[in-house]
Amino acid sequence: MSRPLIGITTDYNDRLTQYALPYGYASSVEKAGGLPLMLPYRSDLSLIPEFVDALDGVLFSGGADLDPDGYGEEPVPEVEAIDPFREKFERALLAEVERRRLPALGICLGSQLMNVSRGGSLVQFLPDLPGDRVIEHRRMGDWNRRHTVELKSGTQVFDRIGHADVQVNTSHKQAVKQLGRGLRVIATSPDGVIEGIEDPSYPLLVGVQWHPERMSDEPEQLALFQMLVDHAQKSSVGKR
Repeated sequence: MSRPLIGITTDYNDRLTQYALPYGYASSVEKAGGLPLMLPYRSDLSLIPEFVDALDGVLFSGGADLDPDGYGEEPVPEVEAIDPFREKFERALLAEVERRRLPALGICLGSQLMNVSRGGSLVQFLPDLPGDRVIEHRRMGDWNRRHTVELKSGTQVFDRIGHADVQVNTSHKQAVKQLGRGLRVIATSPDGVIEGIEDPSYPLLVGVQWHPERMSDEPEQLALFQMLVDHAQKSSVGKR
C-alpha cells in the first residue's frame, strides 16, 4: 500500500523571498508513514482545489501571528502578523479541506487558524492575562522548556495516546480565547490555557498549541502524526 500524501503548509524567510519550513514537520510525517509534500502559499487561490485533489491529509504548520482584524480585534504591540498571502492561502485551503472532510492536524499557528476560521478569537499576548500566571508559555530562548497538559477523555488525542497527562514543549505567546463554532477543548495547561481543540463531528480536525514535530522521537508526540497518517490512509482508498 502506498503512503498517503500529506500536504504541509510553508512559512517564509526573514526577507519574504523564499519558502521555509523546519525539517521536523516533514520528517515527523515520514516517520509516521506518510509522504510529505510542502505547499507553496503564494500559489493562485484558484489552484487550491487541485492541491486538495492530490492530497490525503493536511498538516497546518506553525508560524507567527494571524492578523487580529480577522477576528474583530485591534492588534496589541506584541503581535507579529504573518505574510498576508500566507493567511489568505491557508484560510482558503482550510475551507476546502473542511468542505471535503479531509483529515487535518494544526500545530501552533495551525491550531489557531482552525479556531479563528470558525469565528473564534485568540488571546493576543498571554502575559497580558489577569492574575499571576503559573506557566511561562513563551520559549524565552529555551527550546527545551516544557510543561504538562491534561488531555480530555473521549477525545481523539486522548484515545490515541491512552492517558491524560502529557509533557509538551512550549513556544507560544497566543492561545485560543473564544472557541470557534463546532469546536471543543481537548487539552489544557495547569493554568487553564487552552492547548488543544477538535471538531468531533469530523473524521479528523485537531489542533494542538505545542510543537510535536520537535519531539517526534517520543512515542506520545509521534502518535499525533500517526493519527493524521492513519486517517489519511483511509481517505486515500479509491483515490489512486
